[in-house]
Amino acid sequence: MKHVVVPKDSIKDLLESLMTDYKIVAPVREGQTLVYKAVNQVDEVILNDEAAYKSPKEFLFPQTEQMMVFSKDGDIRITEDDTKTILFGVRSCDLEALKIMTAVFTQGKFIDTYFEKKLKNTVLIGFGCQSEKKGCFCGDRGLNKGYSEACDAFLTDNGDQYIVQIITEKGELLFGGFAQIDSQKAVSCESGGQALLEINSDESTLFNNVDWGRISEKCMGCGTCTYICPTCHCFVFKDVVEKGEAIRYKCWDSCMYPKFTMHASGHNPRASKKERYRQRILHKYLYVKQNFGYTACTGCGRCIRSCPVGMNIKSVVTEIMEGLK
Repeated sequence: MKHVVVPKDSIKDLLESLMTDYKIVAPVREGQTLVYKAVNQVDEVILNDEAAYKSPKEFLFPQTEQMMVFSKDGDIRITEDDTKTILFGVRSCDLEALKIMTAVFTQGKFIDTYFEKKLKNTVLIGFGCQSEKKGCFCGDRGLNKGYSEACDAFLTDNGDQYIVQIITEKGELLFGGFAQIDSQKAVSCESGGQALLEINSDESTLFNNVDWGRISEKCMGCGTCTYICPTCHCFVFKDVVEKGEAIRYKCWDSCMYPKFTMHASGHNPRASKKERYRQRILHKYLYVKQNFGYTACTGCGRCIRSCPVGMNIKSVVTEIMEGLK
């Protein structure tokens, strides 16, 4: 890997030149909120130390995604999306989340070819945090808020310039023309420490020895935490008729919804709120780890900042760890 120096006043010029061939997605201001959004003018891009309200996962895993169209004569048209995209200014926690999403959607028996294709056509440009945000606990999850290699190139703020670490060939295509510097003179990019916030126990113990009713008592089941989370990936298929054709969509779903696991027979194996909340915690801290080797929580703090009743996943997991001791 090599490091280059990019003057800050050159970044927007670079993005401007890339808009001919790529859709640029970057942090922009929407009212008072910072969000990731497709950029129309490079002057919209905001690269500071503020946390974006949502992660950019929806540009690889859209909230509503058309998959195929069934015509009246029986033909099936698969929806194709060949858009080349640059996700710019992605934080370390969100890069880690995309790494988890990639494992879930591209490994094992079932491959999501829609996600896989979008990822192939996407360039990930990371950007480090300087300060810890309200609710954030990425350090407790073993992440380095200031750096991640889970991208094609990573920007570090260095006064009137950015130090860019080029990680992949995609990153080289974008930044290879800038002046290279000695890696020893680059901003430190030490890796994060050992993960501290984990649940190391078996499913039976967690089912029977944790008071899930009390823990989930104030949860409203609104699903905000799942929609705001950068690693949540549950979805449902919806078939609708539009202009005489049947269209299949893939739509986000939430384990916090009462009918999330309801069978066609009407039986619901997770009929109570406590069972659904237990599923949420164990899915993130047990099941994904067992199946893919990752804990599906990056400590971004979005669910903590957004919960209308103040649920705190860090406190919940910490309490479970302490109780199991």
